Amino acid sequence: MRQTTRRAAVALALAIPVFLGVGAGTASAAPQTSILQVPVVTGLEIGPVSVPGGLIQTTPIEVTVGERPGSVRFSAADIKPYYYQYNYRWMTVQWRNLSTGAAGAVDFRHWASEDLSAVDPNAGARGLPLDVVADTGPGQVAMVVTQSRQFPAPFSETLFPGLGLLTVP
Repeated sequence: MRQTTRRAAVALALAIPVFLGVGAGTASAAPQTSILQVPVVTGLEIGPVSVPGGLIQTTPIEVTVGERPGSVRFSAADIKPYYYQYNYRWMTVQWRNLSTGAAGAVDFRHWASEDLSAVDPNAGARGLPLDVVADTGPGQVAMVVTQSRQFPAPFSETLFPGLGLLTVP
């Protein structure tokens, strides 16, 4: 009887802290990935410098928060297959933290690369990463995403920019 009482007391002593969460490590949220509310829409893909896919194309933008505090990872949700005219195209994310006023811009490419070992790395957007991390700081972050082309002359191909608003932990 006395041993049963002792076991019950030990079990109760272990169960109460576990039940209340005492002694538990700090929980960390897993990274969360979502798609921006509005995709990038480009237009007028005509002529010798166009890319496959038609006149008007959409590119959904993927955002991931929670990998590091105060940062957001940006990438294209669907990576386009390589085509030589993509060498001169890239995405730009302009962001502003509405909580702190911090702002910035980052560039990335939205297309798969070919084997670039024999190609001039200074030509076009080839050297850009497929995804990029912006250190926005924690808070509400608004973003605008555009697509640009640098050949034959630099200009924005964006018909409607990608837009989003998210909370960065």
